[in-house]
Amino acid sequence: MTAQRGSAEPVTSVHQLKVHLEGTKPPVWRRLVVPSDVTLGSLHDVIQVAFGWEDMHLHAFEDRLGGRYAPPGDLDIPVLDEEEAVLAEVLPGVGDRMDYTYDFGDDWLHRITVEAVRPAKDGEGEYAVCGGGRRAMPDAEDLGGVWGLSGLLERYADGERPSATVVRDGGQEWVEYDGLRDEVLAGLYEERFDPAAFDPAELTTGLAQVPLRRAAGTRKKRGKRRGGPVERQVPPGMYRCECGDLHPVPGGAGPFAQDDGPFAEELSLSDVLGAVDLRLPAVRLPGEAELARAVREVPAFMAAVRLGRWCGGGRELTPTGLLRPKLARQAVEEAELWRVDPGQWGDAGERAARLAKVRSAGDMEPLELPWAWALNCGFVEVEGGRARAGDELPAEGDDAALLAAWQGAMVGAAVELSLSFPSLDGLLGGLSPLRELTDEAPPLVFLMLLMAYGLPDGEWLDVADYVAGGLEGLPEGPTRRLMWALLADQYDDTAGALELFGAAEREGHEPPVADAAIALLFDGPGGPGGGYETPPLGRFRLTALGRCGVRTLLVAAGVPAPVIGSLDGVDARELLTVLDSYRSEADAEAEVAGWLAARSVVDAAVQVVDACDGTEPADALRRLQAPRVLAAVLQADRGGRAKGVLRKAAVSKVTGCSHAAASMLRRIGEPAQGEEAWGLEWMLVDGALPFARRGEEDVRARLLAGPEDGGRPLDQVADRADDLWRAGHPHAGEVLGALADAVKPVDKALAKRLRKAAFKAGSAR
Repeated sequence: MTAQRGSAEPVTSVHQLKVHLEGTKPPVWRRLVVPSDVTLGSLHDVIQVAFGWEDMHLHAFEDRLGGRYAPPGDLDIPVLDEEEAVLAEVLPGVGDRMDYTYDFGDDWLHRITVEAVRPAKDGEGEYAVCGGGRRAMPDAEDLGGVWGLSGLLERYADGERPSATVVRDGGQEWVEYDGLRDEVLAGLYEERFDPAAFDPAELTTGLAQVPLRRAAGTRKKRGKRRGGPVERQVPPGMYRCECGDLHPVPGGAGPFAQDDGPFAEELSLSDVLGAVDLRLPAVRLPGEAELARAVREVPAFMAAVRLGRWCGGGRELTPTGLLRPKLARQAVEEAELWRVDPGQWGDAGERAARLAKVRSAGDMEPLELPWAWALNCGFVEVEGGRARAGDELPAEGDDAALLAAWQGAMVGAAVELSLSFPSLDGLLGGLSPLRELTDEAPPLVFLMLLMAYGLPDGEWLDVADYVAGGLEGLPEGPTRRLMWALLADQYDDTAGALELFGAAEREGHEPPVADAAIALLFDGPGGPGGGYETPPLGRFRLTALGRCGVRTLLVAAGVPAPVIGSLDGVDARELLTVLDSYRSEADAEAEVAGWLAARSVVDAAVQVVDACDGTEPADALRRLQAPRVLAAVLQADRGGRAKGVLRKAAVSKVTGCSHAAASMLRRIGEPAQGEEAWGLEWMLVDGALPFARRGEEDVRARLLAGPEDGGRPLDQVADRADDLWRAGHPHAGEVLGALADAVKPVDKALAKRLRKAAFKAGSAR
């Protein structure tokens, strides 16, 4: 059956989605392939069929930034029209997630994760296709959510038969049960329901009857993106923090403005994060109470908080929007604003004398910075000629509120300053080559923050070396000196602001003392005026509080930023994803132990195996960490039940899951009967996949890791080079070609064998 479409255009790309019904144990999930331009309303139809729902209740989608999509008018809250939302715009890249909730009474929560985005094959996209899944779903409408479903399946597994009452009326006869659950339970026996059975081909047949609605024509983008998540439903000048609330970006500008806002041409955070391959290490962070104590030691921020409280129910302003001079002097004293610079204003007598001479609040230095921060942070609101305490003002004794307010303010300032490259004004601005150069300049200062975030505790970043590395390829001369001067100016502004926030420390720096144009006009030593020398930039590092702030930004942008000791409650997929970022083996082992202590060994084994599915590099990286977790699971397994999970998984034929389970059983010397014949070869190809995508040097480093007397991945590859193509790994040709290039400088004979295997892999497909 040909699907109905909102567009006659052919399908150019498809999304492979994993849809997991949250809370089900064992897990219930489906792998679905749909056109990338399908509407969310159409995806709703697909999910309904995939899980056996009957579309009897309300539903809604929700993205990771809180944007909700549903049929207009269905819900009593603001939503975006799901028929106007396109899958590729809401979930543009691999790893992006959103939730789909069906029936707000039972709250069936489906987690949707993008596993792959790829070009459509010939004929693909006419209808949705099921590429895999686990567990059958009974008729679960109105059962009471996952707990009701779990109870029903437990009764079925125990062989419990519901009692029925035969009803006779008017010559007719039928059977009635005490309730819906008993009725459904009886139906399971009638149909000989097998909860472990699932047939993707059968579901695909059903999905072929579901018309797909696709986006028609070119759509206006809802968020600015060249990679990474799309910011949604965040008003211009605001920032959605990790706490879930909106906070103002200082100055009202910055990269969080939407496309149709006044700052649409600003470089966006998504632009930056989409252009870099972020693999941030797991970091240590103090607890909330300790971080809040650090916030209370930030003079400018706490002065803004005290000023907001001082404004209370209202303070009179002049027609120009300033506090009246007498009130301004009171604010400095009563809100202790002078504590921002006690060296200059700490003496009470001298302070009173100096303030008495000031005739305008705009010239009252101790008030200037706290007033600007209080307005930008929402601690003070101005309306009707009066300044009042703002809605964003936190209670000084509330650790969580105080920290969240600081995070919102710091993040806004850091992003605005570190992504807003200094502009060229006047004569220099009219030189198009320079304008093009600065327009294309990499966001080095923002990337410096990310590098500082990942430094080991206590280490410093040499800023001059970092900037020099960022300008590599730009020849010596006036242009390079101009770029250096502009970057030095941007760094000084950003680092200075972060110091005010208590988020950073600097040593050995000198602020720029001249206009950047001097770097161009004075052509080195011997030039007019003796040449231009760049001031020392010194070294830079984030404080623990600053690292917390940067992490808030990363989490809001959807970038994995794990904190050591905080993964007990996450699912196995997230655990396996972040373990690779742990610098310390002891920290990783402690994290796994904490995660395992929070669940049974059987549940842990099932979760880890299920998290090993998929064929993309991100999936392979998770599988590389699976043995570490499974080893801990097996060590804690007293009754052998976890081994039973692995044996079943090893012969399940589920790509990735079966291979990881079989590999683990071989490690402990108990291979499963009936496992894949070339499973070890498959795992070798799989383990090299993520490194092959990173480049030849990364592949070579991976191969040579380990002792030279044996046990290196290179030795394993050499032993099985001629058979690696037989594993049937979907990326075998690509990986074997990359391995051949990587080993050629080390072993030309092995490179030749691998090249031959790569050719066979391509021919086999």
